[in-house]
Amino acid sequence: MENARALDERLRRIIKEISSSTGSEIKKDLFSELTSSMEKTYKEQAEIQAQNTLRTLRQVIKKV
Repeated sequence: MENARALDERLRRIIKEISSSTGSEIKKDLFSELTSSMEKTYKEQAEIQAQNTLRTLRQVIKKV
């Protein structure tokens, strides 16, 4: 009976450790995906802003 309790406790600790590490990996993956998505969005917006600035500059030059 004592062996069964010890085994049960060991299994519980192992499961808890696996769950914890798996959860951490999932969080890291989600954070990485979020960061990547934000960087992509930032780059796209920066490109759009640069294009708009160049268009405005071209219009100003044409008026001069």
